[in-house]
Amino acid sequence: MTKYASGSGTVVTYAWMWKSAKHALTNAQSSQEGQFFEAMNVLVFSAFAMEAFLNHAGAKVFEDWIKRERRLSKFKKLEKLTKFLHISPNFKTRPYCSVIDAFTFRDTIAHGRTEKNEFATAINPSITDPAYFAESEWMSMCTLGTAQRIFADIEEVIQKLFASAELGTNAFLHFYSSSYSIESDE
Repeated sequence: MTKYASGSGTVVTYAWMWKSAKHALTNAQSSQEGQFFEAMNVLVFSAFAMEAFLNHAGAKVFEDWIKRERRLSKFKKLEKLTKFLHISPNFKTRPYCSVIDAFTFRDTIAHGRTEKNEFATAINPSITDPAYFAESEWMSMCTLGTAQRIFADIEEVIQKLFASAELGTNAFLHFYSSSYSIESDE
């Protein structure tokens, strides 16, 4: 006897991106080994979570969002949603400046190029790895402190927008839902 399942489900993508950022942050906090790379993951997945949330909330409050969202920049999506919700964010202060930082970081990484950077600095003779002497601007953001700030601020912005859009009280409560039926071929 063979059984078949059929149904449908909803995947809340922004929640999975947030969970990935949170996992990377936990790893970055627990060990210095690989902390640079875990911080990078936090920054990228925090930006992914924010944009995915904008698409999630936008589809909930605007009828034509699915048709229009591909033509809107991340910044325009945020502007459109906050305006609709009567929120006046100050992008020069936390938490909203962190959204801009995360989006800028994400774009820099997504459209990365080889850079030639010049430097002149006093060095510790015990440092044997000169790889970080010509650090790029994006590399300087891959710190535990920056990762913690951006993750916390994006989480705060998402929660605020979620509540303002009257979508519930906890934006990170649901990751997916489904309904299905099981039938057998008897």
